[in-house]
Amino acid sequence: MAIRVEDNDIFLAVRDLVHVPPDQPFISSFPLPQRGLLGQKAHKHVQQSKQQHFGLFHKEVAVNQTYPFQEFTFHLQGRIDGVYQLPDRLEIEEIKSVILRPAEFKRLKIERYPHFSEQLLFYGYLLQDQFQGIEIQTYLILINLINNQQRKFPIAYRRQAVERLLLQRFAEIRQRILEERAELARRRALIEKIQFVLPEERPQQQEMMQAVEQALKEGSHLMASAPTGTGKTAAALFPAIRFAYLNNKKVFFTTSKTTQQRIAVETVLPLIAQGLPLKTMVITASQKMCLNDVYFCHEAFCPYIKQYKERLLSSNLLPELLQNDFLDSALISSQAAVHQLCPFEVSMDLLPHVDLLIGDYNYVFDPAAQLRRLFLNKDFSDWILIIDEAHNLYERGMAYLSPQVERLRLIEMANFTSQQKAKVYRELHAALQMFKSMLDQLQEEGEIHHENRQHFLTQLDLTNWDEAFHQFEATFIRYLIYKIRTKKLIIDDPLENLYYQLRRFVRVAHFEDRAFVTYFDAYDQGVLHILCCDPAHYLGQTIDRFHSVIAMSATLDPMEFYRTILGFSAERTRFLQLDSPFPLENRRLIIVPGISTRYKDRLKNAPKIAEIITRVTAIQPGNYLVFFPSFDFLQTVNIFLNRLNSEKIIQKPGMKATERDEVLNRLRHEKQPHLLLAVMGGIFSEGVDFTGDMAIGVIVVSPALPQVSFERELLRHYYQETYQMGEEYAYIYPGMNKVIQAVGRLIRTATDKGIVLLIGDRFADERFNLLLPEYWFRKKDDVIITMDYEREVRKFWQMLNVS
Repeated sequence: MAIRVEDNDIFLAVRDLVHVPPDQPFISSFPLPQRGLLGQKAHKHVQQSKQQHFGLFHKEVAVNQTYPFQEFTFHLQGRIDGVYQLPDRLEIEEIKSVILRPAEFKRLKIERYPHFSEQLLFYGYLLQDQFQGIEIQTYLILINLINNQQRKFPIAYRRQAVERLLLQRFAEIRQRILEERAELARRRALIEKIQFVLPEERPQQQEMMQAVEQALKEGSHLMASAPTGTGKTAAALFPAIRFAYLNNKKVFFTTSKTTQQRIAVETVLPLIAQGLPLKTMVITASQKMCLNDVYFCHEAFCPYIKQYKERLLSSNLLPELLQNDFLDSALISSQAAVHQLCPFEVSMDLLPHVDLLIGDYNYVFDPAAQLRRLFLNKDFSDWILIIDEAHNLYERGMAYLSPQVERLRLIEMANFTSQQKAKVYRELHAALQMFKSMLDQLQEEGEIHHENRQHFLTQLDLTNWDEAFHQFEATFIRYLIYKIRTKKLIIDDPLENLYYQLRRFVRVAHFEDRAFVTYFDAYDQGVLHILCCDPAHYLGQTIDRFHSVIAMSATLDPMEFYRTILGFSAERTRFLQLDSPFPLENRRLIIVPGISTRYKDRLKNAPKIAEIITRVTAIQPGNYLVFFPSFDFLQTVNIFLNRLNSEKIIQKPGMKATERDEVLNRLRHEKQPHLLLAVMGGIFSEGVDFTGDMAIGVIVVSPALPQVSFERELLRHYYQETYQMGEEYAYIYPGMNKVIQAVGRLIRTATDKGIVLLIGDRFADERFNLLLPEYWFRKKDDVIITMDYEREVRKFWQMLNVS
């Protein structure tokens, strides 16, 4: 447990008193979950063997004691691995596991692990008090996980010496708490001198800041639908930083795209420039920070992690870096390279010292990537979470909980292991055959009972899957030990990758919830899927552990829909719907009905759509953005765009951020008019500002409804049964969200002016246009539905030219 302080009461576990030496082995080649699992199994094995001693041995003995120390009271708790209760004494055994070569294990001195002895002796002190001063004897049992060999070490228990050490640790903790309280007082005085100045006064931004402040005071959540130009990043960050500074909390600003991270950084830097010591760090993925040509985290391969902990301590790198209030990957990597230390591990060691973290959703919500150093405990109440562009979290949440297993991959790994000589590979092969057999049966079922169908629903026999996974996991652990013993280096080990894939699959398979549907895709050798239709429960569990969560987006409409699918509790969540801060007369929104953009009609109507784009862009020369629901539709219409007065720029699939930035620079600096053809939901439709003359018009061709597919139909069926809104939740709401995001690229400042054209008969359908934001409809003519679009476009530009 983390140390908890309530007034002058301090609650902590025995292990919180222990000092772990910095020179403990850093074994990156042994994945942490398996290291912990091995230790647990070793503990259980030893405890079970001890329990045969006629009831004298008691395992997992709880100890709880309270000790006054100066003005504080320490509440200590712990759990001892084993205690022999003899008539005249208690013998304590603490079991610890290590990974050492057999010869090294035979020679080791227990002084190598002083933290093991400290924990044991503190347990003895508490237990002696609990049993009114009975004689205590203490023993450490070390298990070598390489070969399960054991050694037992008697540890001399001298109460006075242990008491001196205990009081010394109390004094250290007391001093740290007093220093933290003094620092908090200093911060409170300092924050009053900082001016949280906004570039311009916007009533909507002020309204959002007040709502955020109120949510933080109450410890509630806020969902804010904040139109483009509100300044929502500053409106969320400024009050969150101020509240955190005054209440000893920290802020995590999460995004789905790096462009949004840059906006957060630009918002914070002026505060730091004023002298606010706000330790801010942007988290970057380990692969992107790696200093090697080949990404492979292994001590034997990478000089940057070899003896990492010892060299980090002697380098003084952390204090050097913490002299800076802003820390990004460039700074951390350059400084870490000087000391030949792993930049990513350095960034992880900086986490406890940071006030504001900026990073991807994954670090909070993805079970495989979550920052366990921060979120190891279930209580995140020391943190304020800001979710930017929160509408994107739903799809991410589904992906986190929708694993799959490829039959072809199992076949390849089974063939590979069958060709290896070592015994561990034979064991791996046997375990993989169990998985392969289950997928072979599904493939056969598809060929016999579901002929000419690519997908079919299925039910998993969890007993068989558990048995197969437990066998594979036990063998996989032996495989990891084998690699250590033989010094075997395998870059991007496919067996290790498969283990994590299977582990995630089996874990999700145990979620007993209608929201999870299992199906088999019989094409390409067969793939077994679990589809999470609704991640709300999982996301909500994470969200409710924070002090407050601020979820914001320009497209959180309908808000009740997003509250439901993101898992925000109705009791703890406030809604905020803001108006646009910009004059509506600067924009004209025209819906062009009468043209079907349905998939079956796209080729037939592509020439008409191209004609509309050509005519509209000819009325007022300038840069226009045209957004499509797919690359195929874009290319179909592009064939007929051959009479333009503008130069075409076409978004390509997989376009990189650097290529996007080149396009933005062209729109910003070149005088020649451009027509940018892009897709909704892509790198040009979200998180990008087209200010001034970068864009004077946005044309959206069709609602961006998700393509009909087997998975999308499963979603529709689930939401129809659950909320009687299958088509809305599965297709219409996600599709219109992307439309609103695309339109939001146009008006980014109070002086921006332009037109918006929505092409397609479905935009005139109430099921679709009722989802357009309320702030688009202040008066009757704010949105016009007409086939005479040219007349309306000319009227708008003439009005602006006259004014």
